[in-house]
Amino acid sequence: MTLTRGLIAISLAIILLNGTTALACGPFTLEAIFTYTVHPEIPFEKFAAGHIGVVQPSYARSYLYTAYRHLSGSSFTPSEQKALVDLWHQRLGIGPNEDEASAPPSSAVWLESRKKVPGVQDRGEIDVYRAREKPNEYESYVNCNQDAFETAAKTLAERTVEYKSDSAALLTWISAQDQVFSNCSSGSSIPDPLQADARLLERQDRAYQIAAAHFYSTNFDEAKKRFDEIAADDKSPWHFMSAYMVARTLIRKASLGAPDQKQESLRAAESQLAKILAVKSFANLHASAIRLRNLIRLRLNPDDRLHELARVLTDKTQNDNLKQDLWDYTTLLDQNLETDEKKASANLKADDLSDWITTIQLLDAGGLDHALERWQTTHNEAWMIAVLSKIDGRHSKTAELIAQALNVKVGAPAFPSARFHAARLLTDSGKYNEARTLLDQLLKRNRDQFDQSSLNLLISQRMRLATTLDDFLVYVPREPAAYSWNDDGRELPVADPISAEVDDAKFKTRFDYDAGEAFNNRIPLAVLKQAVLSKRLPVPLRPDLAQAVWLRAVILGDFKTADELVPTLKELMPDLSTLLDDYASGATPQAKKFAAIYAWLKSPGLEPVVDIGVGRTTKSTQEQDSYRDNWWCRAAFPPPADQDDSKADAPTSFTARNTQPLLFLSATETAAAEREWKALSASGAAPNYIAREVIQAANRMPDDPRMAEALHLAVKSTRYGCTDKDTGRWSKAAFDVLHRKYSNTTWARKTPYWFKE
Repeated sequence: MTLTRGLIAISLAIILLNGTTALACGPFTLEAIFTYTVHPEIPFEKFAAGHIGVVQPSYARSYLYTAYRHLSGSSFTPSEQKALVDLWHQRLGIGPNEDEASAPPSSAVWLESRKKVPGVQDRGEIDVYRAREKPNEYESYVNCNQDAFETAAKTLAERTVEYKSDSAALLTWISAQDQVFSNCSSGSSIPDPLQADARLLERQDRAYQIAAAHFYSTNFDEAKKRFDEIAADDKSPWHFMSAYMVARTLIRKASLGAPDQKQESLRAAESQLAKILAVKSFANLHASAIRLRNLIRLRLNPDDRLHELARVLTDKTQNDNLKQDLWDYTTLLDQNLETDEKKASANLKADDLSDWITTIQLLDAGGLDHALERWQTTHNEAWMIAVLSKIDGRHSKTAELIAQALNVKVGAPAFPSARFHAARLLTDSGKYNEARTLLDQLLKRNRDQFDQSSLNLLISQRMRLATTLDDFLVYVPREPAAYSWNDDGRELPVADPISAEVDDAKFKTRFDYDAGEAFNNRIPLAVLKQAVLSKRLPVPLRPDLAQAVWLRAVILGDFKTADELVPTLKELMPDLSTLLDDYASGATPQAKKFAAIYAWLKSPGLEPVVDIGVGRTTKSTQEQDSYRDNWWCRAAFPPPADQDDSKADAPTSFTARNTQPLLFLSATETAAAEREWKALSASGAAPNYIAREVIQAANRMPDDPRMAEALHLAVKSTRYGCTDKDTGRWSKAAFDVLHRKYSNTTWARKTPYWFKE
């Protein structure tokens, strides 16, 4: 029986973080993936071949199995590597499986064969899926497999030769076979027995067709009875196949029949397969029988089968069934861990592979101690990586682990993980100079040992160890490992520039989370100004930082800093020149503030933060974004309690979200940044803040020729910006001032409504 397996879609809550905008139920925005956490970097061929990068405990378990093999010194043959990649593609729904819809149906071989027979009428496609009985009638399964159609086509070729002088017999055989396959999707159509005077071969064929029709019609007891009778007749050409079909019928009955007979049916099938495997004359069916026996073991004794598969999967001999074995193994492992973790943890220690995967993923308190014990016992680099993934800089064994990690040879599968964790632990231990030296060496001499996803982890570590602003800025730009819509959490990269948005994204460095969070929350204006005036950042990143720091300075009332940034901002964003000139010509702080707010209203893409990842995709800051990413969305949403959105009980992943103090900042500067961020956050949703500021300016400077338009735009921002519960009253307040003071203007006529939410 073929099992139909589907991917489980993961519903994700999408949070607006520091200028990165998405709506909770779509449309989904393009995402920059700097470090993969669900699976290794795509394409998977390098990972399968042993270039495993920094192994993430959060990887799905089939990838962890592969990492374990390589870390343990056991590589895969080329055919095994292909099987691994095929499995991953199938599970993610990518690669060759994308062409399944255009591939010929499994019934094609039969349909083409019957067309060649004169007098046979054409028939349509055969639906191979059949719905289950109640109460699961909305579930379907593959009822007629491709091997059934291949057997029918092969038999037709043989009977065409056998009945070359009796076309009526051949047409009768084809008609009965069509009747058998009519049961693939529904119904119970059974061919009639032939008369006793029909030739023996015709009657033997018909007996098998009747049994098969009962099988596909889910009449399993009748099907077994008839297959048993055929199997007992050693003169029938269907003698061997029917013996095998007895086992298949029992397995199908266990899957689709009453639950209370499942165990009995499976054990009967196991007994039948044992008989087949014990007889040499059944040799051509042994491979298929072994596969069925393994399926039965998986269902009858899942724990025993799990450990058996673990042993098979870690055996260094060629495994021609690797894909199915690994699929079955990870399915059983998942089932173990989904039931009772404590019980599962004890059970899974029975084999080293299951023990390693469980230990590296689960966050139980004893995991580190157990990993240490296994590493000291086995001296296996896989267990060393498990320990390194769990330990911190305060542990008594940290220094010893760092020394061991530094002894891993360049080019070894463990090298990227070992060196990354050595740098991480040196930093965590406060040995900043040693960590910095190690990272500089890796980035200079060993860069080719790391894929982009792993390389970004090193660059992130090095950025946090910077002792000067210039050094910090060198490691800020980050090249994404991929771009993805990631609407289902699978981290699938966009393969081709399918839109201008994707094409534009592919050629730019970006701010990863750590750099964006540093600029937005942790660096004070005085230092941010120096960063803008510096030319260390590449051109794609400098304008974003410049506009963020200028607008932040305005909102915080630091007009001296804002004034100093105007020439640089004009150079980097020339489309703002006229608006910036108006700001610079303001005679008073109040005039400058209004000119800046007016510029913000005219340029909804401006925001006092930098974008993390792709950010706002609307090209011009003066263009209104279709998805309401206008006038700074971040302020409309309270910050999450924990900026790291990984679940507390989920496996650890190492990304740029793991932040630490910035070494180049003094305590005074750190405190100033904290005060400034609190003040900026307190301004509330941007449309509320803008409306409030424009209303105040209208009271101070009612004759300003820009005022009516500013009020119109303020109301507009409450419709097309990111809002909160207070936005409605500010929308009405700006609307009222506009229609009370400027009722005869074009802008009042363009503003017939205010917006409640």
